[in-house]
Amino acid sequence: MEFIHIASGCYYFKSAVNIGYIVNGDKSKGMLIDAGLEASSAKKAIKHLKEENLPITHLFITHAHADHFGGAQYIQKNYKVHTIAPSLEEAVMRYPVFEPMYLFHGNSPLQEMRNKFLEAPSIRIDEICTEGDWEEPFSVEFIHLPGHSHNQFGVLSDGILYAADAFLGDDVLDKHKIPFIVDATENLATLNKLKAMNLKGMVPGHGYYVKDYNLAIQNNMDVHENIANKVYETIVIAGTKGVSFETLVAQMLMQYEITPLNIGMYTLFRTAVTAYMIQLLEEEKAEYKIQEGRPVIFSV
Repeated sequence: MEFIHIASGCYYFKSAVNIGYIVNGDKSKGMLIDAGLEASSAKKAIKHLKEENLPITHLFITHAHADHFGGAQYIQKNYKVHTIAPSLEEAVMRYPVFEPMYLFHGNSPLQEMRNKFLEAPSIRIDEICTEGDWEEPFSVEFIHLPGHSHNQFGVLSDGILYAADAFLGDDVLDKHKIPFIVDATENLATLNKLKAMNLKGMVPGHGYYVKDYNLAIQNNMDVHENIANKVYETIVIAGTKGVSFETLVAQMLMQYEITPLNIGMYTLFRTAVTAYMIQLLEEEKAEYKIQEGRPVIFSV
């Protein structure tokens, strides 16, 4: 885990899941942005802050995915921190079983899904953020960035945006092939919002800090557009027979040569493919009918 200085008072811990850090002018207050997958990630970050004589007084969680708040309970148990998070997301942080539950269509999830990757330890939330400036004790702005998660937020400080999973680094895009999203329309709107910003740079939740963020964001847009087109093409090719939802997911996984290792991983890809299908239904480019006890999707 590398501690990288970006701008005045702005840092981040480079890891598989990045952890941001900002400190106020007199270095009396410091805020971690996300907490990593587990306690060990948070411990490494805090150890380094102590070595640098930097404070930790606040914790901001961008969204309620286990890899971003898994280390937060350790922080709350061992340090006095004021914890901030977006509405809706905070409900999942208080009741983390909601994540594997919603991924499993609302049913009680299989025990194998109740792991650190999908269900983090629960935490308390002291303050719900809203979009806009937050002046004390930091001069930051909270930015609404939904799409990857239902109510994800980023943090803007001194021209640096900690963008959470609103976009991914190129290496991460290549690795996952079909990135996780819950809302394709919101995801595209968020990417356009990021591209329109005039900033010094952005820190993604996964990947490296980028100054030329327009290129990185465009790469994300291209990937999502390609996936959306393939989902639509799959439905069109099915013609008048239509394609069942399960078959649509399977065909997308095969096209991208993805072999989920377990049901948890499968539900992540299924959710992403569903997001594109919902977009097509909402745009009236597709419709569904219940046939022989299952939903079948048709192009319009």
